[in-house]
Amino acid sequence: MLTVLKARGIHVPHQVRERITNCDDPEILDQWLIRAATAPTAEKIFADEDEQDE
Repeated sequence: MLTVLKARGIHVPHQVRERITNCDDPEILDQWLIRAATAPTAEKIFADEDEQDE
């Protein structure tokens, strides 16, 4: 996922990088990877999860 974001020229803040590397759930990582292919920013990968937390 980080490679996809890098290839797309998307800046990955430290907090986002930590969230990705600390995740050990393959299903969540798959969802994030799909979003990483089209997300306008690294933070938008988590949009659904972050909205549910509010």
